[in-house]
Amino acid sequence: MKHPPIFIRVKTILILFLILLFYSCSFRSEPEKVWNLRGKIVALAESLRGIPYHYGGSDIDGFDCSGFVNYLYDSFGVDIPRTAKKQGRIKTRIKLKHAKQGDILVFKIKRNQWHSGIFISKKYFIHSPNGRGVVRREKYTKYWKKRIKYTISLLDDV
Repeated sequence: MKHPPIFIRVKTILILFLILLFYSCSFRSEPEKVWNLRGKIVALAESLRGIPYHYGGSDIDGFDCSGFVNYLYDSFGVDIPRTAKKQGRIKTRIKLKHAKQGDILVFKIKRNQWHSGIFISKKYFIHSPNGRGVVRREKYTKYWKKRIKYTISLLDDV
């Protein structure tokens, strides 16, 4: 019995492999549950605690406030504006009392100074404060409560 030449066997195996590869890529997975995405955003935010503030920074070498928020959302494929002021212009605003973990908090510090962070709970948020700060969990104090301008919820609940 004569065997087919080796290049035909290799070609056949390669074609079968490619068919299986393309076939397996055609399956769709169910979209990620929002509550799970919220938890992942917060978990990532918590894991970045201690990274230093860096004006204009938007990676693990250093973050400014809006770069930190942008990095978190971008890590999960959610495109948001880069600056805190523009993050505040996102139209999906809600009342703070309806905020859920992972929502964006936008503060107006001074006339032209904006700040953003991530809602953790009714008592805490996480952000990258300016100056000599590091990414940290912060308690809502009178200072922050007086300055909160918008609460942004981009993650619809399922």
